[in-house]
Amino acid sequence: MKAKQTGALLLAVLMAVLSSCGTKAGGPSGPSSVEAESPAYPWMAGESPIPDRHVGLSCDLEGRQGGFTCTETGYYIVGEDERDHKNYIFYGDYGSDTLVKLCGRPDCDHLNEDCNARFDSCDSVYYDGSHLFVNEAPFPGKPRVIRMDLDGSNQEVVLDLADFVTSQMGFGRYYAPHISNGVFFLCTTRLDESGNRVAAQIYYKLDGSMEEPAVVPGSLLATLVECDSDGNFVDSHYYETVRVWDPETGEVHELTENRGSGYYGMEEAWYIKDGVICHLNYASGEEEALLDTGILPGEDDFITLLCFPDCLVLHIQHQPKEHEDRRSTFYFYNWAMEPVGDVTIQGSWITLCGETEDRLIFNSDYLPWCYVDKADFGTGHIELHEFNMPDMDWDAIQAAYQETLGN
Repeated sequence: MKAKQTGALLLAVLMAVLSSCGTKAGGPSGPSSVEAESPAYPWMAGESPIPDRHVGLSCDLEGRQGGFTCTETGYYIVGEDERDHKNYIFYGDYGSDTLVKLCGRPDCDHLNEDCNARFDSCDSVYYDGSHLFVNEAPFPGKPRVIRMDLDGSNQEVVLDLADFVTSQMGFGRYYAPHISNGVFFLCTTRLDESGNRVAAQIYYKLDGSMEEPAVVPGSLLATLVECDSDGNFVDSHYYETVRVWDPETGEVHELTENRGSGYYGMEEAWYIKDGVICHLNYASGEEEALLDTGILPGEDDFITLLCFPDCLVLHIQHQPKEHEDRRSTFYFYNWAMEPVGDVTIQGSWITLCGETEDRLIFNSDYLPWCYVDKADFGTGHIELHEFNMPDMDWDAIQAAYQETLGN
């Protein structure tokens, strides 16, 4: 639960060691680039294989699929308000401790169906250089994609899958709608004439180059594909084999076996296996052990390696049945495989939901909550900073959460 002022989720830094190396009410205006050059910190070392862009690739972030995106002036995060169980787009200026719902209307309480920031079952937010795109999957109904200005205004439906999915393709059920690097994806299922369940993944490019959605090749069925630095789409999430798909030609190529959580590029991969951060060269098949972290998941633990342009983050999520004992520990390393600090946060569902050139941003139950400053890495003390979120009534949220538990 994210009601931080009420104590429902206690935030505490248990360890921060291992040293070595005005918010705009409605968001920014005008086009900007999503690429940024990270500042040089004393702790930075080693050669990073990650493209220097801070756009929230879902393979490098946790939580919602594509629920984070950046512009030159600020960033956007998809969150959830416990009071109405709807999703909202939050906006923050770089360098600010304030996050606001993306609605500049002075007559709005930011908790009603007319709020510009409010969407039904929204997972993704994407910036194309001039507009924002969000996916919405209302129930009942079929998913759609909405384009809007950077302040949340002038919303327009640019893709409505109601007719296409049911009439043209014969599919009824759908799941996992999301936007990834300018492409909207949707998984669908139906029963064929023999009563067997048939599934497909639909995609649609948001640049307007497609007349209608198409079906992803069957070998990539139900995957979460991500764009690599060359513009191809790489699957490294669910299947034993990592594949790359070129949406222009429709060709699918297998790159390597999926060896663990991490970053899979076109020629090389970095991942965690048995507590060891490894590097793999696809062409030679040579696997190199880069760092034995000595960190192994225990019972009720989940381990994830997140790779960013300037650092790696090893996340151990401890999720026992007892909610009060749940916690997440994040270990930080530079690309020379040197530890530069760690933090532990008490809470039932803590994820790393956003990354900018100077911060790592954390969710609590799918609501952006706090961040760490990369400038603290290597100092022996990493501080957690809570966001100021003026649109959130934490007492009311806590009451709604307790009512949910009671039901």
